[in-house]
Amino acid sequence: MKQKRFNSIENDLERAVFLAEYNSRRQRSLRLSAILLIAAKHGLRGLLYVWPLVILLFVDFSGIWNGLRLLLLGLGVVAWFRFIHNSVRDDYARFVAGVLLEPGELGRIL
Repeated sequence: MKQKRFNSIENDLERAVFLAEYNSRRQRSLRLSAILLIAAKHGLRGLLYVWPLVILLFVDFSGIWNGLRLLLLGLGVVAWFRFIHNSVRDDYARFVAGVLLEPGELGRIL
């Protein structure tokens, strides 16, 4: 069953009931669980993109390599964070924002 989004509700009474449920403790905890699940999913997926840089950090070369190693570490962290931030924000907007969640829907989000 497709859930109604808050933006699609035009009736004021229905909006008030929706907001009362949306702001309940149960819904807040389900949204937090969904955010953590989405972040974990995209975090692991993001590691697949930056793993070559991480492996290069552990190779021991002499000379200028120490400075280059720090630069690669910074680039890897920035690339990983950018990938995760955009992906989590997009999935949150698509699956979680403005929707009443049920516990079984966390599997669908994954």
